[in-house]
Amino acid sequence: MKTQRLIGISMAVLLCLTLVSCRKYSGFKHGSGYYYQYHQRNDKGEQPQTGDFVEVNMALRAGDEVLSPMTQNNMMMDELYRGDIYTALRTMYVGDSATFIFDGKRFYEEFLGMGEYPYGKTPVYADVKLLKILSKQSIDQATEQYREKRKALRQQEDSLVKAYANENHFKNIHKGIYYTVNRKGNGLKPKKNQTVQILYKGRRLDNSLFDLCTDPAHPCVFETGKDQIARGIDIMVQEMNEGDQITAVFSSSLAFGDKGDAVFQIPPFTPVVYEIELLRVVGK
Repeated sequence: MKTQRLIGISMAVLLCLTLVSCRKYSGFKHGSGYYYQYHQRNDKGEQPQTGDFVEVNMALRAGDEVLSPMTQNNMMMDELYRGDIYTALRTMYVGDSATFIFDGKRFYEEFLGMGEYPYGKTPVYADVKLLKILSKQSIDQATEQYREKRKALRQQEDSLVKAYANENHFKNIHKGIYYTVNRKGNGLKPKKNQTVQILYKGRRLDNSLFDLCTDPAHPCVFETGKDQIARGIDIMVQEMNEGDQITAVFSSSLAFGDKGDAVFQIPPFTPVVYEIELLRVVGK
């Protein structure tokens, strides 16, 4: 009888705690150190593990204050503490969307490392949709493929520059740069540390245009010898006279380097072609 009574008391306490939790955040269930409510559930998908990269849509809010709406790529880590966001993400499947409620102070100060939490005892709500999981193995494979591609681009770069110069009859060479003179001017020749105004067109080797500055009323302005523009352009402009127009092919070391340029969609170790016109030398 005593044992049954203890069991009954324990069950009553547990039921009471459950009801308190439900009343605390209506519609939410209690998880491992957090509360949660699923809006969309796909329990046949893949769940993230430590070391995986996850892509999520996430909006953090404290009361009516939106902290950070974002799309994020995060590497899944071991728990920093019981009930952090990694704990919650491990319960999700790809395609799931949910709202999680975290202890605001711990989330803000320990997980985000943002200093003192400014919202008192207000919890942090995280609206999360799990979009994609990239396993460590797939990341490693993609990284290796990228390395191989970079290696191939680096190895073929010199031959691409020479082939382009030959096909387009670039007979002139200055400091390893192949170029041709389209129009000869007779104005001033700039010296180092002088300001110049130029017009230009930047093309890939397939002749597709990626950048241009062709309005004489709004030229490109830079100071020679100060690394304010691609090295190849800087080098060639210092050999030009006002009125000169040339076309030159630059290796990556004189243009966008071993990283390329995401904005212009230039891969690493990629030669480019510039048509350059020196409008005027402004002076010191």
